Amino acid sequence: MAKAKGRRGRRYLIGGVVGIAVVATVAVRVVQATADRPPAPTVEEVRAEQGVPVTVAPVTQGALAIWREYSGEVSGVREAVVRARTGDQVSAVLVEVGDAVREGQVLVRHAGEATAARIRQAEAALRQAESTVNRMRPLYEAGAISEQEWEQVLTQHELAAADLAAVQDVVVLTSPLSGTVTEVLVRPGMIPSAGDPLVRVADLSEFIVRARIGAADAAAIREGQTARLPSGATGAVRRIALQADPATRLVEIEVAFPRESGLIAGTLATVQIQIAERDNTLWVPRSAVRDGRVWIVAGGVAQSRAVTTGLEDATRIEIVDGVSAGESVVVEGGSLLSEGARARVVNGGSSSGDV
Repeated sequence: MAKAKGRRGRRYLIGGVVGIAVVATVAVRVVQATADRPPAPTVEEVRAEQGVPVTVAPVTQGALAIWREYSGEVSGVREAVVRARTGDQVSAVLVEVGDAVREGQVLVRHAGEATAARIRQAEAALRQAESTVNRMRPLYEAGAISEQEWEQVLTQHELAAADLAAVQDVVVLTSPLSGTVTEVLVRPGMIPSAGDPLVRVADLSEFIVRARIGAADAAAIREGQTARLPSGATGAVRRIALQADPATRLVEIEVAFPRESGLIAGTLATVQIQIAERDNTLWVPRSAVRDGRVWIVAGGVAQSRAVTTGLEDATRIEIVDGVSAGESVVVEGGSLLSEGARARVVNGGSSSGDV
């Protein structure tokens, strides 16, 4: 019994010694690993050593054309809406969307008992007036009636013909212009109210984009100025309103494009209008200028410089004074720079320390 207890005691002692040795070994290795690894550098230390990553662009010298973008609704050069003139039922719709029509061509017919009765009455009155003219003509030529009596007969005939035409116009609706049917809003059997739109016709020999712009931009635009679409199709400013809208204070302009421009009536389009041009000037990307200053990178060092700007559009801005052609301006990363900081240029996936 005593011997067994002795053996257990020795095992506990040996196990304790081994455990202490393992812990000591681990502790030593942790201390060694920690001692061998230097502390991680701070962001400021990395920037000081490698430089702040920036993207640059050169100051460009040459011609500068300034374009402004505006959006507006597309329509044909002329448009007309044929509206119902009576509450009679529609008996026939003689055109479809896309049909070419000529001025005076019948588009829609109405059918109604009351209107039909009026037409028959007007036709009877015209026949009677024609009969009177035929009967009185020989008497006038023989001098049996006066000039005044003959003029009264002719006037009655003209009035009867005009009355019939007016009544027929109510039930027979024609196109007011030559063009293309762009919308049909009625079907046979429908009963519209007077004034309801039935058919829309447009002259698509040209397209017009009507846009509303600010007064300052309108002052820089002239009739005939070049305009273009994102597709590359070119047009010209056709009209500039002489007065701004009282509610919005915006000025409406019309820009004309040829039929082949690919526009579709009724849609919205973005047009670009050239408002100014310089033959020889300095310019940089617009993102390079902030609060009237730019960052210049030379020899890997950043320098802030005040500039005087001129014309500008959505992507470029003219530099009147403050930089020279060929210098490199920062377009991305400038918010991280400070005067005299080291800059690392990264453009197009490549990087270099000097510019």
